[in-house]
Amino acid sequence: MSIVSDDEWSLYKNMHNKKYVGDEDQMRRSLYEKAKAKMVEHNKKYDSGEVTWKMGINHMTDFTPEEYACRCGSKAPK
Repeated sequence: MSIVSDDEWSLYKNMHNKKYVGDEDQMRRSLYEKAKAKMVEHNKKYDSGEVTWKMGINHMTDFTPEEYACRCGSKAPK
């Protein structure tokens, strides 16, 4: 079962003006789902005082590692 509903995925795309077709939509949704799962786990650590900052959803949540690295000025992972 996915932690991301169809409504949530549509809302995310609308909020950030993203339009994907076919296989790309499924690939981007998968990236979003993985990032959200990571965020949820991290924020549990925040809630228990293990880390000092929270993670959130933003316009880069469905980026590939290469896109994120390029956007943030670092080398793409190998």
